[in-house]
Amino acid sequence: MSLKVGTTSGIYYAAREAELHSAIRKLGYTLTRGASAMELAVDVAHEVTFTQGQEIRHMARKQGVIINLHGDLSVPMEMPERGEWRDSQDRIKKSLRSAIFAGAKYIDFHACLNIWLELITYAGRKLTMSFCDPDGQFISEILYKSKPTREWFIKYKGDHYLNDVLDRDENIRLSTRIRVDSERWEKEETERRMRAALATILNEPVPRAARNTPDGIIIPHVRDLIDEIVDSALIRGVPYRTENPKVEAVIKKTLDELAVVRSEESARLRDRTVDQFLREKLSDPDLKRRRWHSEELRAMVGIVDGYHIMTHYMFYTQDPLWLAMAGQYKDVLQRYGYDTKNPDWLEETWKKAESLNDRDYKEFFYAAASAKYIEGHMRAALNWLNGDFIKKELPQLTKDPKERAELTAVARSLIIGLENPDAREPSHAGLYFLYRPKQIYAAVKTIRRVLKTDKVMMIADFEHLATQGIDAILEARDFIAKTPDFGALTISCHSNHPNPLHAHYPLELGDVVLYELLYHLRVTGFGRDREAYMIFERGGGQDPFVHSVDSLRLMAEFLLKDPPVPVDDLPLEFFGMKGLTGGDIQRQMQIVRDKAFEPMKDLLTIPEEDFTLLSQTAIRGGKRPEVWKRGEFR
Repeated sequence: MSLKVGTTSGIYYAAREAELHSAIRKLGYTLTRGASAMELAVDVAHEVTFTQGQEIRHMARKQGVIINLHGDLSVPMEMPERGEWRDSQDRIKKSLRSAIFAGAKYIDFHACLNIWLELITYAGRKLTMSFCDPDGQFISEILYKSKPTREWFIKYKGDHYLNDVLDRDENIRLSTRIRVDSERWEKEETERRMRAALATILNEPVPRAARNTPDGIIIPHVRDLIDEIVDSALIRGVPYRTENPKVEAVIKKTLDELAVVRSEESARLRDRTVDQFLREKLSDPDLKRRRWHSEELRAMVGIVDGYHIMTHYMFYTQDPLWLAMAGQYKDVLQRYGYDTKNPDWLEETWKKAESLNDRDYKEFFYAAASAKYIEGHMRAALNWLNGDFIKKELPQLTKDPKERAELTAVARSLIIGLENPDAREPSHAGLYFLYRPKQIYAAVKTIRRVLKTDKVMMIADFEHLATQGIDAILEARDFIAKTPDFGALTISCHSNHPNPLHAHYPLELGDVVLYELLYHLRVTGFGRDREAYMIFERGGGQDPFVHSVDSLRLMAEFLLKDPPVPVDDLPLEFFGMKGLTGGDIQRQMQIVRDKAFEPMKDLLTIPEEDFTLLSQTAIRGGKRPEVWKRGEFR
């Protein structure tokens, strides 16, 4: 297969240029750059309409250019909130429509949009939340399916969400059950303690005189006496009066001890009763009976709770994505004594990581959960694409069987690429859910296996990686070069120099840093089994491209050799000093000589005089002063 060199069109809201006013103008302008492929960057998800798509596909066919599309830049696929999940999926569908109408080979989505949930402020966000699972269903379904997750939720989160789970009638039943259970315990505990205490001082038989009651009733047996004392404490609520001081002292001491433990035991009894009540509701097979009173959660909790629920579900079920991400962070998990047999390991580890401010663990935590939500979005997108879109929407859009067949083929072959995101704010560098190559690699490879699809791939962007505070070269050497199929799972690379400033400035000839990054992709399978793309992302300015396309073409030439040319073996031609890229080396050296003194031009000055210090010598040599005065080098 081959490597196609292309450029992006740019987006209007960033560059504000006239050539970016519409999708058609973006295509027309980019066609003048001399590339064989282009990535149409949309400002809004629904930018390419069906009608515009017909024109774009026609232009692309006539010009022999491959179209790809960068989807909506505001798709928070990683969010655990049901409303945001639905909005994200809607934008994904709209972006997919735009890509299909444009005849795109792949569509690009950023793997995540947001920073860690604990850093998100409430400004501009919903005041209530509705947590969801990866498929957009309310979180109660995960708690129903997984008993360990349910038990963890009851133990650590039950009190926080009690009023959201139970309706008014259930709260009344719960209160009644707590009261009844409390009264039962109190009676049983009073009787047990009384009998145990009295049995030590009363022996059977007891002298008749010692068994006289205050009412003058004679109790013939010690057991009857104990029954009378217990009944007095439980039914009449007053201590039993007897002429025996020793018995009265034991009764008083027992009741005092009971008063001390009553409050503690009542709290424990309430906890057990609430836990059991929640357990019965959350595990009820009947959907109506286990439905929560309110799915708009009003509890004063952070949105990070949604991730805690999801990660516990993944941990207890040993989800494939959990295992894949744990494999990338073995050293981090070993520091915390990773133990799948300890049901509280995840809860304890989070608290410890919080106290230590351990970014490495949180990087793993957020990557694992966000990958699961991306899996759900990919499943929903592919099901919609191969189902409702092809079978229902396309027949309504066009009656032309040839056009329908063309768009169906585009839809079935469309690759969804997940790109590592840029850090929009420098202060948030390294605090995104999925931004490292190893995270996205683990997510994409596992999602492909779980969903049984080859339509989900990676898009590498080393400039984005640099904005996250990562040295792209070191990352590529440490991970990409050591992962044999990393390049094979990559459909495209946004080929800009890894600049932390996210400048998108034009490429220069001989950029060995970018070449090395592309080299590591190539030797791990980039463009070997299928066509892959090297895309320059344009910035702004009078000429956003300059020599960028030429530079990438030259890189592709050396990458396509078998084997690819290592960085240390690159010839002079790569640096523009030989061949068509810059003329032969002799001509270039002559140009250097001719221009050698130009940097000094107008920098050296002397006072203007009629004659210089050498004028006397010139006169002695037979030169008239006027001639010397007019000389070129006076």
